[in-house]
Amino acid sequence: MSNPLLICMTPVRNEAWILHAFLKATSLWADYIIIADQGSTDGSREIALSYHKVILVENKNPNFNEAERQKMLIDKAREIEGDKILFGLDADEIFAANFKETEDWQKILNSQPGDVFWFRWAIICPDKEHYWDHQTFFPWMFHDDGKELHSSYVRNIHSMRIPYPIEEKQMYYVTDFRVLHFVSFNVKREIAKRRFYKLVDYLMNNLSIVQLSRMYTFKKSKDDLVLLPQIWIHNPNTNKFDLFEEIDLSDNDFWFDNYIIKQIESNLQKVSKIDIWDKDLLHKYNIVDQRTGLYKLIHWYLKITVNFSNNFLVKLTDKVFKKMSF
Repeated sequence: MSNPLLICMTPVRNEAWILHAFLKATSLWADYIIIADQGSTDGSREIALSYHKVILVENKNPNFNEAERQKMLIDKAREIEGDKILFGLDADEIFAANFKETEDWQKILNSQPGDVFWFRWAIICPDKEHYWDHQTFFPWMFHDDGKELHSSYVRNIHSMRIPYPIEEKQMYYVTDFRVLHFVSFNVKREIAKRRFYKLVDYLMNNLSIVQLSRMYTFKKSKDDLVLLPQIWIHNPNTNKFDLFEEIDLSDNDFWFDNYIIKQIESNLQKVSKIDIWDKDLLHKYNIVDQRTGLYKLIHWYLKITVNFSNNFLVKLTDKVFKKMSF
């Protein structure tokens, strides 16, 4: 009996900074890597096509819609014949180097159609020596049964990545290895990405500005840092490449911010209400702060209370602001 095909499904939009690292690491285990490129202008498309396991599909929709792009990836994966396991990973998510040595990896290879596997991040710090220990598990692997629709927990943002069964199926939790998440490896990029998430979530889903600020504010404590095991890091001795050397942090012009600038130019009234007007954005793009005094005050309150969001008085104030449609 042959092993199932391992298919990684990854959306890409200007991910050249980490794409070589992702593709080299993922090529160690995947039979196919399906990349849905959404109009990249930084060479991501060309990088992807230089790897022989990559199948490139064009996401021609200029708008942000995670459900749509994931359906595109799943549909393309299902064009490949045979028994297959679908993995939904972003370009800044890489299996720890010790994955093949674990019992959980063997469980994945021996899984049955309909099985779902949940994974946990290790958020890699810029110092390359520590990680933030993320406790939440995410369902990113589905042993395809060829019939489950991509319809459960599907949203336009933070959407389900795999066909996820509504009825009770076999669920497994991967604890023997981690998914290395590089979202915080470039601090400025993470701040820009969170600004972007606040904006698109507000425009698409009309969430309150208080709720958005609490959801997307950058906060991590040094007390939560854990020493990074070296067996997790791909190196020339084991995998013929150095993981950190493949990551390029030189470019600080992020498409997230370019998207925001366009929205400021075309939709200022709405954008001025969201807590995205930090000094970094204003200085970087020479923007004049267009907020009213009221919104500056509310945004100031949200910033100074970021580490006290669970405080009773802060929760009560948040609730009042939400009732006032802020």
